[in-house]
Amino acid sequence: MTGEVEVTEQTRERQHASTLRNRLAGRGASLVVGLVFFLYAARLFRLISRYAVNIFFSDQWDFNQAILFQKHSLWEMFDLQHGPHRQGLGALLSKLVNPPFHWNSRTESFMVGGVIVAAAICALSLKKRLYGPLALSDVAIPAILFIPAQWEALFVAANFAHGPLPLLLIALYCLAWTCGRRVVRYPLVLLINFVTIYTGFGLFLGVLTPILLVLDYQASIPEKRLPRIYFVSTLVVSLASLGSFFIGYKFQAAIDCFTLQPRSPGSYVTFMAIMFANFLAVKGVGALPWIVGVTILIAMLASLAIAVWQLLRQTLNPRNPNQNRPLITAALIAYCLLFCMSTAYGRLCAGLWTAHSPRYVIYVEIGMLGLYFHLLSLRRALTRRLLLAGLVASILPASLHVDQGDMAYFRDIRQRWKACYLQTEDIKNCDRVAGFPIFPYAERTHLQEKLEYLKRTRQNLYLDSK
Repeated sequence: MTGEVEVTEQTRERQHASTLRNRLAGRGASLVVGLVFFLYAARLFRLISRYAVNIFFSDQWDFNQAILFQKHSLWEMFDLQHGPHRQGLGALLSKLVNPPFHWNSRTESFMVGGVIVAAAICALSLKKRLYGPLALSDVAIPAILFIPAQWEALFVAANFAHGPLPLLLIALYCLAWTCGRRVVRYPLVLLINFVTIYTGFGLFLGVLTPILLVLDYQASIPEKRLPRIYFVSTLVVSLASLGSFFIGYKFQAAIDCFTLQPRSPGSYVTFMAIMFANFLAVKGVGALPWIVGVTILIAMLASLAIAVWQLLRQTLNPRNPNQNRPLITAALIAYCLLFCMSTAYGRLCAGLWTAHSPRYVIYVEIGMLGLYFHLLSLRRALTRRLLLAGLVASILPASLHVDQGDMAYFRDIRQRWKACYLQTEDIKNCDRVAGFPIFPYAERTHLQEKLEYLKRTRQNLYLDSK
């Protein structure tokens, strides 16, 4: 009897020691991830401080028209079309936060950075909901979302709607799917879906949501499924949200050379591969970027196929948030692939080097996050650890790479143009002095009138004039 008591006490002591070690390891991992998060976020704002210039540049002169230079209702701002997409929440947020700062472009860039920080916090929260406490490998999340390669979205022609807000909204959308109560989950999913459709290239989420609703319904335990009428209603609302986007919509190509005539599938694959390779700081259009990019593309396609297969073959319990893993993996990767395919179709005519554009990187982040989540869900521990190590090892060097030359190039252009115009107020001359036009279609966008308005109201570049 005494021996049994001693064995029981020893077992309890071992269990207690094991639990204590796990807690300490978990806290240690959380501290490491938190420190990495802070360092990456600090660097993000340091880059903004160094390279942002207080002057509108390129498309900012166009998409700010209805928000700053004209008077429109909130719905007209929300519904504003700029190129292939609408401004949505981007216009409303810009109208809310910019006037108190007199449309200071540097301040706006810091706000864009804040949106990305919020998206990264949501991504970490999503990981904890789906996979439990933070682990050391989760340094991949801030490394992905704070990667410097997205610099154009931060401080060249910053636009809340083109990149930052879709990133945040999709993170919130995935969090909404993890809500345990159906009465909250589905209305929240549909609401976020609606505003995301209207916000930049978040419109691709509108294509995915009806599919995800069907997969979620099919995969749920029969007794836990939505009532048929409720499910049909959610499906109708999601389709109506997507359909409403096209009311009054006018097709506008994002580039002059665009044509509807498709090219060879291989050329589109190459374009997408270069986009993925560019995320990992593998530059060029040769064999190495192709191999790296195609490897990532195959990994994403395989992860997406596995996630969909799991949703079709497994029965999911809506009360268990872990069972939402394949649904969220599918949402993140499918969205990224839709964006990359559409970009390849729309931009290939300008050449493969166009795939290196920093403005696309923020959308690739979404797919890389989905790929990371998929690897976390692998059941075989050895395979999971090896693949996670490989992914993290490829992401971390890319997250440390900073294109200082390109960043300084566009900063200097804006600084030269601004200094020239404040002295001469001659648009064409300042375009020559800067070596690059502040906007390529000055007459079409009534650039002179807008500059005069900014001068009268002492906003944007005139905040810094003596």
